[in-house]
Amino acid sequence: MKPLYDDFLKVARSIVEAKYDDDSFGCPALCESLRMSRSYVHRKLVAELNLSCSEFIQHIRLEKAKDLLMNTNHTISEVAFKVGYSDPNYFSRSFSKIYGFPPSHCRQISA
Repeated sequence: MKPLYDDFLKVARSIVEAKYDDDSFGCPALCESLRMSRSYVHRKLVAELNLSCSEFIQHIRLEKAKDLLMNTNHTISEVAFKVGYSDPNYFSRSFSKIYGFPPSHCRQISA
């Protein structure tokens, strides 16, 4: 018999991908959707990805942002809002920290 949440990362990722544009979606909402405690979700994510719950959500949001920046004509601020960031400056700092280059660089890559 397959253990419950054998595909934990797949399920967690699909939940975040469905809600990435909601700036109020965070760890409590993810844990509630998974029907798991925050400490259990945190332990699973750290064990499997070495990421905290908030880092996991942030990575998925920034992956989507990178895709939008490379494949649409939306401004950086529009992309920030579309992926759940309410502050475009914080979005740019977070993006640069994860990818090592600013969001504007994605446009240069895709051009």
